[in-house]
Amino acid sequence: MSIIRNPSDRGYSQQPIPMGWFAVAYSEDIAPGEIQTLHYFGTEFVLWRGHDGEIHAVDPYCPHLGAHLGVNSEVIGSDLRCAFHHWRFNGDGGVTDIPYTDLIPPKLKRSCLPTWPACESDGVVFVWYHPNKLAPKWQVDPLPACPNGDWVLAEKHEWIVNIHCQEITENGQDHAHFNAVHGVPFAPKGEFEIVGYTRRNSVVAEMETPRGLMTGRIEVTATGPGQSIAEYSDVTHVVQHQQVTPIDAEHTHVRWQMYHIPDLSEGRMRVTTARMRDLVKQINQDIPIWNAKRYVEKPLLVKGDGPMLAYREQYQKYYNFDE
Repeated sequence: MSIIRNPSDRGYSQQPIPMGWFAVAYSEDIAPGEIQTLHYFGTEFVLWRGHDGEIHAVDPYCPHLGAHLGVNSEVIGSDLRCAFHHWRFNGDGGVTDIPYTDLIPPKLKRSCLPTWPACESDGVVFVWYHPNKLAPKWQVDPLPACPNGDWVLAEKHEWIVNIHCQEITENGQDHAHFNAVHGVPFAPKGEFEIVGYTRRNSVVAEMETPRGLMTGRIEVTATGPGQSIAEYSDVTHVVQHQQVTPIDAEHTHVRWQMYHIPDLSEGRMRVTTARMRDLVKQINQDIPIWNAKRYVEKPLLVKGDGPMLAYREQYQKYYNFDE
């Protein structure tokens, strides 16, 4: 996946990057003992998994003499060992060992290397980003309970999009585009609720099927700017787990995991695969528009456009970095 560069000013470069939990990897992609340097949020950090299975993330440079901890370092137990002088750091950023001295100052033992809170949920690694390094204000949401057994992970998809992350989730509040871009015959009718850092949408929409129009229901829960879970109940039952992660203010990494209920018959599986294929088709219809549009701070909205201003008002919480 490549980043699309657009030399014109589209209003995104000056937008701040919101605070929140953001996906940075899949759990299966970082094995015990592995170290990765990741580039998101207009900066970089080092991620490693200890041999105990725990995931950790820290700022990239050793506070001793500045070596990059993502280059030639090694995982020892659950610690990260710097390649330059073999100082070892735990997941809290504290020094646990210096091989050439027995005297480690208490302030180094407590924490001298800035850390990034990290967690895993449903096979995805998340880190908490805050420009002032303040603690997380909410938790990552798990998938909803499956009505019968466990969800089956059917598909994964990833895209790099030439747009600020706010615009991607705003797209779901833009009701009028569903007809113009995706061919949904009628504007969706929905309920919109905001509670703290969580946004919930319940949308009812008419959709075309081989048997004619049918009514589908979509329940979306978005906790913070980086994670949303959409549950589709229509011709089948599908959950779409979406994460949007800022690479910088102008580029976003989008990840999808698509789940369905277990024990589907051959016929239901065909229908389910078609439903998931349609969802992927829709984002692929959106991406060329996202890649070329600009941010309109004061849009000219009319009745039927959807709750976009309410969405933007709530989104401002993620830019309130002083609380």
